[in-house]
Amino acid sequence: MKANALKKAGRCMIFSAIIGVLVFFLQRLLIPKWEPDGLWEPVTSMIDGFYEEEKQTMDVIYLGSSNAFYDINPLIVYEEYGITGYVLGSGEQRIACSYYYLQEILKRQSPQIVVLDCLSVYATGSPEEEQNRKAYDYMPLTREKVASLKENMGEGESLVSYLFPLVRYHGRIWELSGRDFTYLGADRHYPLKGYAYSDKTADGLPTLNMDVVLHEGIRMDERNITYLEKIKQLCDENRITLVLIKTPNIEWGRYEHDGISQLAQQLGVPFVDYNTFYAELGITEQTCFLDGAHLNYRGAEKLSRHLGEYVSSMMEEHPAHTAETKQEWDADCAYYRTFYP
Repeated sequence: MKANALKKAGRCMIFSAIIGVLVFFLQRLLIPKWEPDGLWEPVTSMIDGFYEEEKQTMDVIYLGSSNAFYDINPLIVYEEYGITGYVLGSGEQRIACSYYYLQEILKRQSPQIVVLDCLSVYATGSPEEEQNRKAYDYMPLTREKVASLKENMGEGESLVSYLFPLVRYHGRIWELSGRDFTYLGADRHYPLKGYAYSDKTADGLPTLNMDVVLHEGIRMDERNITYLEKIKQLCDENRITLVLIKTPNIEWGRYEHDGISQLAQQLGVPFVDYNTFYAELGITEQTCFLDGAHLNYRGAEKLSRHLGEYVSSMMEEHPAHTAETKQEWDADCAYYRTFYP
């Protein structure tokens, strides 16, 4: 009797494991591949790619919204200064999301510096569902993911549908394309290190001038301030230097700049606002923007060179990497140069 019971239990366990594997792969198949044609914001690869990076190889982590992943190119920082890094960004990324992303990151990496684009300090409410899906669908099921979802889901969204995407996407069974199938076995390595390349150039942008962008009375969301304080505390606990930046943006005004400057002083962290000296770097409205809020590859390269110099000057010790890590980064830089020699 005991032997039969053990056999039945064993069969149940095997059957459950098979069902679990099938559900896992079915979910991976049905989740949309957020990868439009070309390199335009390939969010699926950007998120998945982070988990393919070798552990304990990142000197700098960059966080923020699309202002971060369009404007910061870690490959340029590496080419110029030998500093490795990854942009773990997402559209409309809230500060709460950045905090839980950082918790997730620290399971795998021990960066010396965290650079956070601070646009979202002024954001209110939750991101649109599509942006949340892009941010979380390819993040492994962890305690940090659950906590972040609870803070960032919009009204009417279901936590269950994020934890078990089959609930949300079962209807896609009739919309599947070849890419849905090939991605299951594809190499998840993302050579651009979280950066989204764009060669588009905006036409007719006004001159960036913070003093003519009047958002008088704009206030920071208290929840964002709380989570920024949590990020600072988490960095301090892990002996990481936190740097706040703001990339060039035509909607960024003097009130926003002054507010972040004061907050940075209170937190005791540096703040670099590229809206105050982007022209000195050779960034122009005519050649370096893909739209009013994001840089194209020309602008991103110029900003990244300066940012690389800045973070290099703040490092306690220059990073030393293994031959294997250098070989991978050199290969990824060569890949990038196939787009822009």
